[in-house]
Amino acid sequence: MAAEGDRERSLSALLDAIVGCHLDDHLATTADDDPTWSGALRAVGLVITLRWDDALQCALATPAAPAADVDARWLLAGATAWAMSGDPCPDSAQVLADLADPCAVLPDVAHPLGRFAGYLLVEAALAHARLDLAHVVEQRLGAGLWDELRLGQEVHPFHHMMVAARIRLLAFRGHIADADAVRRAAATPRAGGPIAAVSAATACLVRGNDADPADVRRLAAEVDAHVPEPTHLLAAGAQMLVAFGLIAVGEVAESARRVLLAGHGPGLEALNVIDRALGLELLATLAVAAGDLDAAEAWQDRSVPLLASPIADSTVARLHSRVALARGDVDEAVAWAERAVARAREVERAIEYAEGQIVLSRARILQRGPGGRASAAQALQAMVAEAEQRGHRSARRSAARELRPIGLRLRPLSGSGWQGLTAREAEVARLVADGCANKDVAARLHVSEHTVRAHVSRVLAAFGVPTRVALPGVLDRFTPLAPDDARRLAVLPPLTERQQVVADLVAQGLSNVAIATVLEVSPRTVEKHVGDILARWDLQTRTSIARAVTTASTYRAE
Repeated sequence: MAAEGDRERSLSALLDAIVGCHLDDHLATTADDDPTWSGALRAVGLVITLRWDDALQCALATPAAPAADVDARWLLAGATAWAMSGDPCPDSAQVLADLADPCAVLPDVAHPLGRFAGYLLVEAALAHARLDLAHVVEQRLGAGLWDELRLGQEVHPFHHMMVAARIRLLAFRGHIADADAVRRAAATPRAGGPIAAVSAATACLVRGNDADPADVRRLAAEVDAHVPEPTHLLAAGAQMLVAFGLIAVGEVAESARRVLLAGHGPGLEALNVIDRALGLELLATLAVAAGDLDAAEAWQDRSVPLLASPIADSTVARLHSRVALARGDVDEAVAWAERAVARAREVERAIEYAEGQIVLSRARILQRGPGGRASAAQALQAMVAEAEQRGHRSARRSAARELRPIGLRLRPLSGSGWQGLTAREAEVARLVADGCANKDVAARLHVSEHTVRAHVSRVLAAFGVPTRVALPGVLDRFTPLAPDDARRLAVLPPLTERQQVVADLVAQGLSNVAIATVLEVSPRTVEKHVGDILARWDLQTRTSIARAVTTASTYRAE
């Protein structure tokens, strides 16, 4: 077995070449005095240069390491699997068989060579879209897997690539909030170049799925500044991550442009199988949205060779469902979408599962006709709620985009407040909070009472209250006051004892009739008390009374 110091130096030389963008020169001079270790590193270098066939041939030709040489054995396994991710053959998953063995002795991540080998295993599982397996390996290796990669006395810049892998694993499994927390805690790469591009692109992916368009655009521009041309895997991968971030915030055309840039042409041959499939799906989706069925079917044809691949099967099935639906073959669309959803769930591709459910729900709505719309929409609502609990907020945008053409909308997220409402729904919320009945709202807004009832249900959902009378008491939590206004409401003139009781009951969301029942007086008497309170405090609405009571209570508590 070769000396650990020699292996550390050869690993450092490879990573230096990757970071410094002189990998071709390095590959031309790589020695083979430690054949398994050197061969595995060379295969990794060939993957980075997008030479997928050469990388796989190199990995398969590299001699196996003795069983006792755990680091070299797993480094070669990771390199072989990573290289195999560029091959759409049906049995490509066999390369991961050893990794799936729960009894296998994995590398020791307490030292840098084992840590890099462990990272490579996670990277390879990600490249095969086996998020379930990547997560299992991460758990078995332990938290030390993500410790700093120190080669010599310094933390190597490639460590940022490892952090990006951790974030991508969390994000693609749907844990967007956790991914964002890791991203925020991570150090920023000191220099530019491909590592900085991958870090920015990974952040772009996370912020896109957290539904932050401004951050996505900023990070996309940052990636372009670091790597203007996707001539190697890190740059191409960065462009694909940016494309995923852009599609999450609805910028489909720019996302498609970046996919074609990363793939080096319409066949996307420069990409590995999963990125090729995702890219072709995005291009087909754009064609469908533009009403260009011929183009959508052309992209679909390019995806057919990937359909048998266990890496791309879920993605390509979803693509076929989209095109079948555009063609009007609803039953076929449902069948393809069911296949996509089942496979995505099996291997924990949470974001792909969410997308598959959206496509499946829309197809089922059309398949079942008016009678099936409600149940399919409810299933979609449940999926969105589950995704949002993990911070995957863009699931709502994607679902809304699919439902809009067939005239359906999702319920607002409970607790979303004003942000979950349209401008018209916000008008309804203010009128209801001020005590207007449905017929009064309908008359003011020139709509039917049926429409008002639909708006009111969405308003109540957005503010998380069960009844309209509870609405005034919660609005203040969703509309922060300016400090001066808060101070003014906190020192309003005192009320009589009975007026204060009425004001407190208004703040609890009770109607005049309900207050009258509690106080055993007539509704007309309550109405007079409310009028006197508004005059005494120089306010205009019942909502203002509720806010004043709440603000005064807050100031007293402080």
